[in-house]
Amino acid sequence: MHVRTLALALALGATPSFAQSQVPSFDLDRVLSPDPGSALVLGTGDGLRAGTLRLSLTGQYQHQPLVYRLDDARVGAVIGARVSAHLGVAYAVLDQLELGLQLPVVVWQGGDDLSRQGVAPVTSTVLGAPVLQARGTLLRQSNGSPVDLGITLGVSLPFGSESGLTKDPGLGFALLPRVGVAHSFGSFVRVGGELGAVVRGQQLLSPFSPEVTDQVGSMLSLGVTGSTLGPSLRGELTVRGVVPMSRTAGALEVLAGARYPFLNRRLEAFLVAGPGIGTLPGTPLLRVMGGLAWTPLAPPVCSESEPYRLADCASLDRDGDGVANGVDACPERSGLPTLAGCADRDDDADGLLNLADACPKVAGLASLRGCLPPDADADGVPDAADRCPNQAGVKSASGCADADADGVADAADACPSQAGPLGGCPDADGDGIADASDACPADAAPGSADGCAVVVVAKGGLSLTEKVQFELNRDVIAASSFALLDSVAATLKAHPELSRLVIEGHTDDLGPAAFNRSLSQRRAESVRRSLIERGIDAARLDAKGFGPDRPLTPNTDAAARERNRRVEFTTAL
Repeated sequence: MHVRTLALALALGATPSFAQSQVPSFDLDRVLSPDPGSALVLGTGDGLRAGTLRLSLTGQYQHQPLVYRLDDARVGAVIGARVSAHLGVAYAVLDQLELGLQLPVVVWQGGDDLSRQGVAPVTSTVLGAPVLQARGTLLRQSNGSPVDLGITLGVSLPFGSESGLTKDPGLGFALLPRVGVAHSFGSFVRVGGELGAVVRGQQLLSPFSPEVTDQVGSMLSLGVTGSTLGPSLRGELTVRGVVPMSRTAGALEVLAGARYPFLNRRLEAFLVAGPGIGTLPGTPLLRVMGGLAWTPLAPPVCSESEPYRLADCASLDRDGDGVANGVDACPERSGLPTLAGCADRDDDADGLLNLADACPKVAGLASLRGCLPPDADADGVPDAADRCPNQAGVKSASGCADADADGVADAADACPSQAGPLGGCPDADGDGIADASDACPADAAPGSADGCAVVVVAKGGLSLTEKVQFELNRDVIAASSFALLDSVAATLKAHPELSRLVIEGHTDDLGPAAFNRSLSQRRAESVRRSLIERGIDAARLDAKGFGPDRPLTPNTDAAARERNRRVEFTTAL
């Protein structure tokens, strides 16, 4: 601001203490007004949808928006700081018409003491000039147009304060026309611009200055902005220049901001700040704006680029399958129009989808288009594999009658009334000997001729119905005893509680006693090695040869000596 007017008056005879003059009135905030739409400080052509109500409350801080200069030298700040609040209300009567009102209040402002220069201080708290505006939306990108395009006409009402610099010259009215345009690139970035004007009366701030450089009045503004898009935090950068239509310098502001939505995007917090460049009155060195925008009333936003409820947007197609949400039985998953928007399924899990399955409710064969092969007697066995195709074979793999359901047809079943695995006969102990021929039907004895076990767990060790045979006067086990040792090993594996077993070797009294003791020890160790080879833990087995020292019966004849030549398995020495 150049106020050489007041300085010249003082030089002609007035004294500073009695020559203070109020700065001529103009609205200091006409360069910028907050507009929390899709862009924070520019109108970019995107009006509200019909029925939408938006309220905003913005706080603004300006640093040194009006500075006193004399011969281009800074003397002091007429307004060093200004804090204001803006209440905004906007309601869309139609999709193409939005009405709005802004009510500004200067909460506090103040500057340096310029009484020596004859400049009176401004009033610290005043009402701002209310602005009525109407916005017409001509094009919408969401409706298929290449851009958003809108025209806004605002009127500043003469209710501001002259002493607080919130009222324009003359009658106090100002026209505020603006044209905004923008284009969204996918769902990521939006770029827009605004051409605007402030049409108002002119006012010289120093009318007696020999060179007029601080005449405020009408001006043109041009701004460009870019912002990120998305449902959460968004960033924004705006550059706005002002070209005055009166004799004063222009100005430029660069503002960076961010916004974040809450409450399902009904409430939004925003903050924008940046420097001002130039000496146009009303251009601050720094401007900071922040606040909240609340949308208590809003119609559903039916756009695939925006979140929406299925019930609100029946005509859209969320899953992109060509079936509208309102008639899509599976609106969240892409499907087929012939299935009301649902995907084809395989109800019978036979590997063929229903549309290609001639029998979609019955699991069948792909070679038969999902159907089962023919089964004339309906017994579950296809005719091609049914030995009795005209006679239902219940629970029969062959398709023939099987009364006991053991998989052996009655005609070939030796025991047709008793289910069993051996030719259709039962084998209770599973030893491979039918119960009818098993001398021990409850005692499994695989490999036994009569079905009775050759190795039995008894008190004190193992009881064997056969003897371990060796070659004559040697410790080599006869091949005929290998099956017996297999049974001993199987029994030990089945009974881990037999954790310690002594293999005892015994002989008769024929021959030297020392030789017999050595032979019995070697034979016991041979048996021990044989069991270890069959998978028995060596720690479970000990070998002890007793020779002729522990006969079962006196060695009086050949039969008695045969009994005494033996190998025993005991649990203790």
